[in-house]
Amino acid sequence: MALIKCSECGKEISDRARSCPHCGCPVEGTEELVDKIVVEKEAPEEKTEETKSGEIKPKEKKKLSKKGIIAIIVAIVVIAAAVIAYYVLTTDSRNYNSAKELFKEEKFQEALEMFTELGDYEDSAEMVEKCEYELSVDGQFMRSLSKGLMARWAESDAQAEQGFIGEDPDLYSKYCEIELEQVKDFANQTFDNSELEADAKQYIEYLNQAQEATKFYTVDYATFSTQWADIYANRTILLKKFVDDYGLVVKEEYQDTLDDLLVDASAAQEQIDIKESIQKMTEQFKIETTEDEWGYKTYKISMKNTTDRTFEYFSAEINLYDKNQVIVGTGNTDQLSSWQPGQEASVNAWFDGEINPNDYTIEYVPHYQSGTYYS
Repeated sequence: MALIKCSECGKEISDRARSCPHCGCPVEGTEELVDKIVVEKEAPEEKTEETKSGEIKPKEKKKLSKKGIIAIIVAIVVIAAAVIAYYVLTTDSRNYNSAKELFKEEKFQEALEMFTELGDYEDSAEMVEKCEYELSVDGQFMRSLSKGLMARWAESDAQAEQGFIGEDPDLYSKYCEIELEQVKDFANQTFDNSELEADAKQYIEYLNQAQEATKFYTVDYATFSTQWADIYANRTILLKKFVDDYGLVVKEEYQDTLDDLLVDASAAQEQIDIKESIQKMTEQFKIETTEDEWGYKTYKISMKNTTDRTFEYFSAEINLYDKNQVIVGTGNTDQLSSWQPGQEASVNAWFDGEINPNDYTIEYVPHYQSGTYYS
């Protein structure tokens, strides 16, 4: 507010007064200003606009048109339809992923039900077969075999970290027991695959035999060493069959250990194959008896190398069995050197006394070296 002079009487008055309080003369321009102030005080929040004539009036609020309302409704419907369509179209995918997760968690019955409902979606039909296999005795054994091996290797690694390395019959027995805890109950179960059943029960028997062999460690080391080595060879060969024929798998952290066993299995199988070929060869050996003028008998063994191996040396012990399979005599042969495949030979044989070969069943126990293989 400011003071101005009245145009009539010249006295000072307020610039907002409508008339001079001294002489009553109207003050020009103050009436419109007062009206404006009154309007602003009565409706301070209402938006206004100025007309062409200078009058001030409230702005009108815009109303939503019918087309706008329809557009919003359509947009909402489209979004809702898209969400529903996405949910429906991805149901199989989400159920498939859930079933896969259940399979990884070994919840095979629940996974089976979900894969069955999925029908031919992705590889659901194949997964149904896998679930059914895992639920069978066959699948349960293979899974238990894997767990037993990994538990055994984990214990062996733990012992090695503590510095226990080398032969220890108690540890060897413990390792066998760890595996048996996982698989021993399958010794009395019926499998779908009869060949797998036979192999499974043979593997369990090998574990029992290996555990029994440890009892000889301190009282008869030679027996322990021979039995343990033979059982190890046969066991690793059977493990290779479980891998090749039945799909045995282990976790990645134990794969190197399994691979090492498979290498041993190949070497053991070759050793067994060599022994079998030599055994078949000895079955063809023939004893020739010569008697001199004084009645003294000498013996020679006619033999042929029917294997594919060259022997750096070869000889054999001879056991004579009577009809009751009792050993009644022994002997041995001279030694051959550099005996080639297909080569025939005749070597002297020596016995404890005079014999008639036709009276006995003869068994040859070979001693040989062929490359890295020997007996």
